[in-house]
Amino acid sequence: MSRKVLPVKHHLCSGCCMWSGIEDVYATKTNQTLPEAFLFGISSFGESVYFKTKDKSRPFMLSVADGRTRKTYGKIKDILGLTYQISEGHTLSYALKSVKAEIDKGHPVVLGPLDMFYLPYLKMYHHDHIPMHYILMIGYDEEKKCVLIYDCDRPDLIELPEQDLIDAWQIEKNAVGDKNGFIRFTLSDPLFDKYELTDICLKEKAARQLCEKPDFIGINAFSKVAKDFLSWKDAFYKEEYRHVLASLTESFGMVPKLPNEILGICEPDISFKGNYDRLGTMLCELGNEYAREDWSKAGALFHQCGILLETITGHIIQYYCNQKDRLSEIPDLFLQIGQRAKQAYEILARP
Repeated sequence: MSRKVLPVKHHLCSGCCMWSGIEDVYATKTNQTLPEAFLFGISSFGESVYFKTKDKSRPFMLSVADGRTRKTYGKIKDILGLTYQISEGHTLSYALKSVKAEIDKGHPVVLGPLDMFYLPYLKMYHHDHIPMHYILMIGYDEEKKCVLIYDCDRPDLIELPEQDLIDAWQIEKNAVGDKNGFIRFTLSDPLFDKYELTDICLKEKAARQLCEKPDFIGINAFSKVAKDFLSWKDAFYKEEYRHVLASLTESFGMVPKLPNEILGICEPDISFKGNYDRLGTMLCELGNEYAREDWSKAGALFHQCGILLETITGHIIQYYCNQKDRLSEIPDLFLQIGQRAKQAYEILARP
């Protein structure tokens, strides 16, 4: 048979590419409709860490949703029933043979990281090199020389020419992976339904974020960055300081990127709410569906966190673009985020 396609339902999940394919399989196996960004929401959204780096262009980082593949999978893999194996850095022939073998065994496979520059259905095609995208392969067609894939931002099944996949696969090793990368995975039977899975994962998320030590993880990260923030201005030359501030905003985007205004791009931008807005929306939807007032209250608090983070981003953009200096307000805004996040997680931690 020259064409093979596995029966997997697909739904949109923008900006959640490393989870999207697994989420499709979970939704198919449980026959449930999921809120957007469900698995990313119960795993990594709203989880904070503040640390110093050895990168002189980005000496400080405040992450509010760790999207590194192993890290985000690791937080819920045992509860979800996820078993996975990441393969990367091997030969092209090994990768192509292996992913088709997975399809032949009835297992969809996640392909990536891929350089979006080579994916013809995206606006980045032959325009921007972004080597950290993932797609779900559910089949292949030998006659057409293509793989059959779902993308988190596209509703329909896509026939991706093998040559485009090959080109997109040839990335330099980065923070998320290496060339010719793919992820074998399975979900166990039986699975927790979305209510049970959410209930367990939210309590574990709350426990992680309410921890007292170390003081740079969880809600503590906000008081720590608030304490350090005003000292940065004296620690760097003016231009260095502007770049330090700009780099701080990169992890606040719905996907990691600098704001368009800082990049000098005059077009609508993504949200810079650190995905707190998406976590809040997910919890409010599930709270309404299951009459869980605690989830809805926590969701509303996370929405407030997102608005405050967007305000911080706006202040940094204003300063960077020489419009207005309101940086002195930022430490208090970070403290307010920490306070609201603490309230939300204390609600979620209740028995």
